[in-house]
Amino acid sequence: MRRIEKQAGTPDCLSEFIELQLQSGPPVVNLCYPEFKNPGKKQLHELLTREQFGICGYTGAPIDERIENLQVPRPKIAYSNHIEHLKCQEACKAELDAAGLEYGCDLCDDLAYHNMIAALEVRGVKEEHFGAVYKADNELRIWPTQDGCEERFRFHEVDGGVSALDPDAKHAVEVLHLNHDTLKGWRKAALDSFLDPEVIVTREDFERVVQAVEQSSNDKLPEFSFVIASVAKQYLEA
Repeated sequence: MRRIEKQAGTPDCLSEFIELQLQSGPPVVNLCYPEFKNPGKKQLHELLTREQFGICGYTGAPIDERIENLQVPRPKIAYSNHIEHLKCQEACKAELDAAGLEYGCDLCDDLAYHNMIAALEVRGVKEEHFGAVYKADNELRIWPTQDGCEERFRFHEVDGGVSALDPDAKHAVEVLHLNHDTLKGWRKAALDSFLDPEVIVTREDFERVVQAVEQSSNDKLPEFSFVIASVAKQYLEA
């Protein structure tokens, strides 16, 4: 994960929808995420993708136009960018019900901007599922919107794998299936492209790599940027 910095308030495209639904009553009946349609939903989707610099909030894989370049491991697999609820929509509904309120009439976190990120969605063969689709309705104990989330994982140059540095991170690795072979292969390829041992040798070389992957260019970060930075920093700390 890489820390996602959210803006202070709710984006206009979402707040205008909420306000419009509130003004439609009484009774209010469509105050819920499934009723949030285009063009507002498309605008929010684009905003989330931009604020994450074009990479998935869970995996670091590209979710902008670069998604077309992802290597597909087998037929009948497709990748897309979708709006992901950190706290799943079913949990949002359950919280509303527990408070004695009614879904669709009362506001809940399924329309909370700070509960939404852009994430890679895997479609097709179940064995190839990881990230958001593998998480499904499970709840994470670490969110990519939390300070220091990226420091709770350690990535490995040799195979593109990831290790957890605490129990909640271990839970995230399992819930998101972050050691899936396809994801490890993508990470390994990204690491190889930035940390070629014949090119990146000196301390200054590794420092330049860290700087290159932590600074956005044209509102984009390199895919798996936080993975590359993590491994480069391991060399600097050695």
